[in-house]
Amino acid sequence: MAIPHDIYFPNIYFHITIDMNLRLILLPLIILCIVSCTSSPLLKIELDADGILRENHPLIIQIDVPLTKEEKYQLLNEKNGTSYPAQVLPSGDLLVFIDHMTAETKAEFSLMKANDTDKQKVTISQTEEGVEVLSESIPVLKYQTAVANPPGDLPDYYKRSGMIHPLYSPGGQIITDAFPAGHTHHHAIFNAWVNTKYRGEKVDFWNQHSETGTVEHVSLNQAEAGNSGAIIESNLRHISLKDGEVLGEKWTIMVYPTEDYFLFDLISEQTNTSNDTLFILEYHYGGMGFRGSKEWNKVDSTHFTNTWEILTSEGFTNENANHTKASWVTASGKIAGKTSGVTIFGFPENFRYPQSIRVHPTMPYWVYAPMVEGEFYIAPGASYKSKFRYYVPNGESDIEVIRNIDKSLKFPIKAKLLD
Repeated sequence: MAIPHDIYFPNIYFHITIDMNLRLILLPLIILCIVSCTSSPLLKIELDADGILRENHPLIIQIDVPLTKEEKYQLLNEKNGTSYPAQVLPSGDLLVFIDHMTAETKAEFSLMKANDTDKQKVTISQTEEGVEVLSESIPVLKYQTAVANPPGDLPDYYKRSGMIHPLYSPGGQIITDAFPAGHTHHHAIFNAWVNTKYRGEKVDFWNQHSETGTVEHVSLNQAEAGNSGAIIESNLRHISLKDGEVLGEKWTIMVYPTEDYFLFDLISEQTNTSNDTLFILEYHYGGMGFRGSKEWNKVDSTHFTNTWEILTSEGFTNENANHTKASWVTASGKIAGKTSGVTIFGFPENFRYPQSIRVHPTMPYWVYAPMVEGEFYIAPGASYKSKFRYYVPNGESDIEVIRNIDKSLKFPIKAKLLD
């Protein structure tokens, strides 16, 4: 038996016939479709893959309408049903996570509110020591807010905050090392200049045992997770032990909801908060550093098991990578018997991109080091900005994933707001 039904919505009228046995199933679906199709988009945005297959690609879009950080959003292609999670950043811009987009995609997307019940893949946990980011309950990294003290009876000047440690692999291996044997002043993922001149004198923010400078965490501005990623925003400062703060630095760490591997960005913006110019002199290292696992450290007789392997975008390895230029660098080796590692990409907008790198000949640390090519400076009130993307595989690195990330950084998705 079939029963006629009249369905009315403002400005919409349907007269349909529904079989009695299907009525309870179909009617809610019809209503859901009508409500979805008649809700007004907050924005219309055209996305163009520009002929490149996009996999796990975060996209930041500058928008001109006020949105709330508390709401969940999505970009929806109403023609084929493809949707991507979208999240409002502290800046007011929109972070969109593109899990998959075909190379031929050029389509109009509507910004809509998303389902509040959708489970977030990445979450944040705060402790007295710092902020930890997790991916489906698996730890990804920790940003250190509290002062971490050196082990044993080592001098107090090695204490440090404002670094990322530990960095984990998806398999649970700890890839970084802080206060390593032989070089206590290395701090996992950290940022510091070495050979600088300030007010006519040398200040070394990297080598803390020189007792001229250091770096420390100041405040946590934001630590929250959304459907496009987890965001940590913090303030640090670079201090001359004689003259006080020279640089104020803002870190923005964004961890994305990827499958199979971890992916996150680290954005640094250093501003000269003093009244005098800081000169970063030509030198063989300094900048955004990476210190690898204690199992790769020959000086650490307790934990050493193997040496790491370096591979750069230009094909250089441990033996010949030092002071070459690279758009990405992979460092890997065995940790707890399993291959683990990380690839770090520089962004094309970075100063002197692709930057020169310092790869130490015997110790497991390397750094993007733009001062290798010559002196530069940060004037009072001026800023120096750098951006890096970190790819952490579960096991061996996938060169195709690396090439795809590199290509997407060099040729990002084109996004255009539509009237």
